[in-house]
Amino acid sequence: MGIFNKLGREVEQFKQTAKNAAEEDAEYRCRACDARFTAQNDRCPECGAKEVEPTESEA
Repeated sequence: MGIFNKLGREVEQFKQTAKNAAEEDAEYRCRACDARFTAQNDRCPECGAKEVEPTESEA
């Protein structure tokens, strides 16, 4: 069972790395929960709040 635990940890680490990379390129964020995403939505896909706004690009 040790190999499955190791594999599970590696999968979770990969998912977190992918999520962090996606958030860095996010164009929109939720003011309620600070979720970040690339597609414009009327509601936050994480918490359902209507407080979605574009992120400010730092140029």
